Amino acid sequence: MTTSSNAIIYALKDALKRMPDVDFADASRELLAALGYRSDRTLDGQTGNVADFIEQFPPPHPGIAPENVSENNFAQQATSVQIIFQVTSDEIEISAHQRTESQQLL
Repeated sequence: MTTSSNAIIYALKDALKRMPDVDFADASRELLAALGYRSDRTLDGQTGNVADFIEQFPPPHPGIAPENVSENNFAQQATSVQIIFQVTSDEIEISAHQRTESQQLL
């Protein structure tokens, strides 16, 4: 295993270990950064409250409808929700390219 592989594994373990002790959104960003992904595209003003999230992002067909099963289940079962950041198709392509390059180095 190369030094860069060891550094990635250490960063992942450290990020996972810290998750229970720090803000969830911050810990999630740290974990994703350890995997090599960073983004400035965040959603401000999130409360973590499920009702607030659903109000901000309502299902396409509000109410009880077959196409809303997952949204209704989410609303009933989730205790909190936050969007860490937005991933765009350009960022996915760049990330995949970077990942391929780093795998070639290993």
